[in-house]
Amino acid sequence: MKMCSLLSAALLLLFCQCGGNDSYILTETDCIPAFAGDSCLYIDRDDEPRFVGPYADASLFYDDLALVRHAADGKWGYIDDSGELVYPAVYTAATIFHENRAWVVRPDEAPCAIDTKGRLQLTLTQASKVMIFCEGMAAFAQKGKRGERWGFIDKSGKAVIKPIYRAVKPFAHGLAAVQDEKGRWGYVDPLGVETIPPHYEAAESFSAHRQAVVQVQEGVFRVIDLQGDSIWQTDCEELVSDGTLFRIKRAGQWGWCDAKGKEMIAPAFDDSRAFGQADLAPVKQQGKWGYIDRKGHWKIKRQFTDAQPFFDGLALVQAGTFYGFIDPDGHYRINPQYDRIAADYRQQALGAGSAFTTVSSDHARYK
Repeated sequence: MKMCSLLSAALLLLFCQCGGNDSYILTETDCIPAFAGDSCLYIDRDDEPRFVGPYADASLFYDDLALVRHAADGKWGYIDDSGELVYPAVYTAATIFHENRAWVVRPDEAPCAIDTKGRLQLTLTQASKVMIFCEGMAAFAQKGKRGERWGFIDKSGKAVIKPIYRAVKPFAHGLAAVQDEKGRWGYVDPLGVETIPPHYEAAESFSAHRQAVVQVQEGVFRVIDLQGDSIWQTDCEELVSDGTLFRIKRAGQWGWCDAKGKEMIAPAFDDSRAFGQADLAPVKQQGKWGYIDRKGHWKIKRQFTDAQPFFDGLALVQAGTFYGFIDPDGHYRINPQYDRIAADYRQQALGAGSAFTTVSSDHARYK
């Protein structure tokens, strides 16, 4: 497809927001997949269309390639930054590229890893699911008598960590969060050694600041370092990493505490999303979203149906049924006119990484 000009036309679960592997969390983007009617337009920050395609879903660019799903048959393929289809849309499922690898699934086949040149690297015949490579390791699942269990392979396809865990998260800073048979969470290193024993009810991946939030028991959360030592602990309903800060929920209301656990913005909001690297964060009060600064002062008044964190200087907002983008002064940079914005953009704005990191097998025996 050639470049052309056309007319411009919810909550994540706890421990998904800002607690993932930061190596595939983007800090900027030049192209935003936006949907209007039957078209997907990749627009720039000034709402100028870069190209358009008949896509039902689309990702941001990773390793200079974007993942797209054709509306006609639901198949996935990859395009370059001019909108040209580089790898045909023949896959029933696919992930973004990361660490020069993507997982793709052809009809009735098992997941295969390809590189950015489209060359086959390996096939996981018996895997029911597989995640993207992070720090040279990819999580995979196999089905057995006890149900689905997870382990990790390296880039040669060797099962370095056997599939013995009920759930896992990607490697970050040399450790991966894993859930054992008793439902408790801990952390393993790339050799499968449980360096932080499974004592917790829930666990984040380690953040860019080499800290993770874990749930000790109902209503008790702890921030730990890479050695598993406690940095601080508090009683609350929820605690979620937010850069150097932490979003905290008490008595059904959200606020923030600092890196030492000291409350800096009192819990007073019905809902909230991350500051991330920005100076403003979206908060919800009395059914409408607006933005506060790091002192808890209102900077953009409550007026939006929905609002996302600032990402590369812009924030996605919903006004009525349409989506647009505002700048930090609250002025529309892109007027509300789009039916939806790609889920991948929304996840990146939340600091949660890509929406396309896992595929399921289509092999009759293992799916």
